[in-house]
Amino acid sequence: VYQLTLSFFVENPCHLFLPRVFYIATHTVIVYSNLCMQNMQLVMIIERIVATVWVDTYEKQRRALGAVLVTILLLLTIFETAGDYRDIIAHVLTTNSLMVTNSKAVKVTAAFAVVFLVCCMSLVIILSLYCFNLHRRRRRTLTSRYQTSENISTSAMLCVILTIQLTTFAIYAFCMAYLRLTKFRSPMYDPYKECAYMVPLCTLLLPLATIVFIERARKKRLQGIKSMVMMKASGPEGWFNYASQLRQQWQ
Repeated sequence: VYQLTLSFFVENPCHLFLPRVFYIATHTVIVYSNLCMQNMQLVMIIERIVATVWVDTYEKQRRALGAVLVTILLLLTIFETAGDYRDIIAHVLTTNSLMVTNSKAVKVTAAFAVVFLVCCMSLVIILSLYCFNLHRRRRRTLTSRYQTSENISTSAMLCVILTIQLTTFAIYAFCMAYLRLTKFRSPMYDPYKECAYMVPLCTLLLPLATIVFIERARKKRLQGIKSMVMMKASGPEGWFNYASQLRQQWQ
């Protein structure tokens, strides 16, 4: 809002450049948010791995595990942001909070390449966890089948999140490569880069996809409960239903 107002009401072109304090504050928040978003997915994958390996005791230790993982997430993101602080406070004139210095541009490109590889590896790990839990659910005892079902549902949701992030970053990388090859010497190069910034789109799609996934999972669970409640338990059909459920439990 501040930058939009500034662009409409400024009279001196030199006043279009952001104040250093404002740029440092807003750019630090942007960097911290982007890093936190990436680290959060890694923390969620670690949490799912722990829930899969120690499926029988996970419910007893989940609160302590959550506190430890959140602490690691916050501290790791703070250290990563602090390591980039020299570039943030560099004496460079900028017209918006997304712009970076020339020395930092190479680091940003390398960071996006690393994020893309991490997303690919994370997607493979989550798919492996999903398939493993899906196969193990048929052989586990009744006491651990609930947690295994939760692992399957959460792994599927993480697959959706990682697919969205992987797609948006792939599109962003393609757009940036195209701009560097064709528009690098154009005076509109910086505005084109700002238009190709895909992180806001990713942050918009992630909560929407999560809400849709949770709502569909809730409806599916309610349908399963209703079908079990309405299942006949007397007569030949009741005996057939009982035998089918018993056979599935021991497969």
